Amino acid sequence: MERLERIATKVESLGGDFYITFDEAERFYLTGLSSTFGIALVGKGGNFFITDGRYIERAKEVRNFKVILWKGWEEFTSLLKELKAESLIVDPYRLKAKTYKELSNKFYLIDSEGFLNELRAVKSEREISLITRAVQIAELSLKSVLHLLKPGITEIEFRRALIEAFFKLGGKGEAFPTIVASGRNSAVPHWETGNREIRDGDLVIVDFGTVYGGYVSDITRTFLVGNVSNEARRIYDAVLEAQELGVRELSAGKSCREVDLKVRKFLEDKGYGKFFTHSLGHGIGVEVHEAPTLSQRSKEVLKEGNVITVEPGVYIPEIGGVRIEDDCLITERGAFRLSHLPR
Repeated sequence: MERLERIATKVESLGGDFYITFDEAERFYLTGLSSTFGIALVGKGGNFFITDGRYIERAKEVRNFKVILWKGWEEFTSLLKELKAESLIVDPYRLKAKTYKELSNKFYLIDSEGFLNELRAVKSEREISLITRAVQIAELSLKSVLHLLKPGITEIEFRRALIEAFFKLGGKGEAFPTIVASGRNSAVPHWETGNREIRDGDLVIVDFGTVYGGYVSDITRTFLVGNVSNEARRIYDAVLEAQELGVRELSAGKSCREVDLKVRKFLEDKGYGKFFTHSLGHGIGVEVHEAPTLSQRSKEVLKEGNVITVEPGVYIPEIGGVRIEDDCLITERGAFRLSHLPR
């Protein structure tokens, strides 16, 4: 309830009557109900969850919200007028253009980009527990299929085995499309897993995570299969050192930008700077990319309770790529790794 009270206070401070969201991830965050359709309203006038007949029975379990059956736009508009809602806070990046237009024809909209981001970034004990379990299931799943990762298996075959393991061990499938990238494919940071057979001498990136209780994990390990080149080993060692440096730099009060730049400078000094082509990390929670972000452009500061990835990578087309990623809980004293697979 404290979460909803904080949101209502923020709504009032921005001059609105309610925060309204149609977004699936935000609905789950607010209500705890996973659904493909619904509207959540939070404000000083109360909390309301509107959904259709597919979810109305399950919605009876939603706490701290009055549940209302969706009957169409006209009835919904009438409800808002009954609630004396004149000004609605919206996150324009989480609304379809058509929905935004529909609302703006009848109500005064106050745009607040990333309205829930700061609140969602700081995890409760329950959220940390769910993420930790999602991490554990993902790690156990990889361990259970790791014997298959050898020359002759294709990327897609290994991915399929890993996904099956998620389900067997209690996860709810993939948190995102699992990446299995081998050989030159590993030089593409977000390679779409294909039919290439893994070969002796390959670098193989496996970027994976599962869902537990609506919360995600996100881990990456890079494997050196058979007789890899000396340069591949040097890249691996550099990325491992960079990742350890990044984790050491994490603590509440630290600038996200500073942490990214420090790791980026380390890889530049090793001669790999131009091959580190993405940000250092990002928050995880209900979604696999949440605030805060460890990047050169970030203006955010780490807070106690953030759960964030640290994932430096080096990608050289003629050699392959290396990425190592762990999920870390931010505390006042530093970072606590939630993922424990050997690196």
